[in-house]
Amino acid sequence: MIIKGIRPAKVSKEVFNLNLPFQILNADLVASKKHIIHSINQAKTKKPISNNMWMEILVRASAQRQITNAIKTIGVKEGKEGNICIICENEETLNKVLDVVGGEIDDSVLELNEEKEKKIREVFDIKGYGSTLERVCEKIALL
Repeated sequence: MIIKGIRPAKVSKEVFNLNLPFQILNADLVASKKHIIHSINQAKTKKPISNNMWMEILVRASAQRQITNAIKTIGVKEGKEGNICIICENEETLNKVLDVVGGEIDDSVLELNEEKEKKIREVFDIKGYGSTLERVCEKIALL
């Protein structure tokens, strides 16, 4: 599985019409590649919430049971420019998605910083102390 951060990308409706196996997440709410790897592993091993593996990754990464809530939480907004995380199976799919969204590969957008950590704690409703990444993964595991 390929996991890449992209800076800055503009997601249009066209990317969703590609009919390719991939998922795009808001990189500003991704706690790290480990967050995504954990989501993928949970999607593969737990009872599915969705009937589509790519949607399952989105649901797991958001720590939400409802698809609409998952999209609101960690999905990307159409027409808005920002940092994204692309998850796909191969380079060919990655390149086709990149052709549509633009931007440059920059995995640093997936790493935690103080501002991003604060936002993730707020969105994922993480209170108290402890590693933000561990707490996000814990919420995912509890789905």
